[in-house]
Amino acid sequence: MTKLDVLILSVYFQWFVSLAVILSCGLNYYKRPRYVKVLFFYGITSFIFSTLTHYVISRDNYLINAYVFLETLILSSLYYQVGNSVLFRRMIIVGVISYVIFYSSAYLYFPTYVFSAIRVGRDLLLILFSVSYFIYLLYQLPEEDLLKFPMFWINTAVICFFSGIFVLSYFRDYIVLVLKDDTAGFWAFRNFYGTAYWLVLAYAGWLNLQSIRAQKSDLSH
Repeated sequence: MTKLDVLILSVYFQWFVSLAVILSCGLNYYKRPRYVKVLFFYGITSFIFSTLTHYVISRDNYLINAYVFLETLILSSLYYQVGNSVLFRRMIIVGVISYVIFYSSAYLYFPTYVFSAIRVGRDLLLILFSVSYFIYLLYQLPEEDLLKFPMFWINTAVICFFSGIFVLSYFRDYIVLVLKDDTAGFWAFRNFYGTAYWLVLAYAGWLNLQSIRAQKSDLSH
C-alpha cells in the first residue's frame, strides 16, 4: 500500500466517523441538551464539507478554509451553551469577534499564509476555551463520575486534538516546503488523528443517549 493509498483511506475514515457523530447525537434529538444538538450540527457540517471536497474543485482552498471558519463558530457556540458563567460567555463572544476580524485580515494582508494563519488562530482560540472550561469544571465539579459526563469527553477531545494540530498548522508551510510532493504521509497522519477526535465526540454523544434512555427506564418503572 502506497502513501497515497493510505491518504485516501484516511480521508474515508474521517468522512465515516462524522456519520457516527451524527448518529450518536441525532437519535432522540429533541430530548438532547443544547450542546449535543450543536455537536450534531457539527457532525453534519463536517460530513457535508468532506463530501463536497470529493466532488468540488476548490480554488486556493476556499472551500476547506470556509469549513475552518464554520468549525470555529460551531465549537465556540458549543462552549457558550455549556458555560453558565457570565465571564466565560463574554470571553467566548470576544474570542469569536476577534477571530472573525483575524480571519478577514488574513485574507487581506497575509494571502500567502492564509491556510496556516486561520488554522493557528482557530487552534489557539479553541485551546483557550477548552482550558478555561476545565478550570470552570473544577469550580462546578459534578457529583457523578466525570467519565460519565459527555462534556468531559468533548472538552478532552478538543484540547487534545487542537493542541496536536496547532503544531502541524503552525509549521504547515515549512513541512510542505521540505516534503514537496511527498506530503501524503503528513496529511494521512493528520486525518487519522482527526478520526480519533471524531470517535471521542461520537462516544460523548452515545453517553448522553444512554443517560436519556436510563431516565426513560426509571420513569417507566
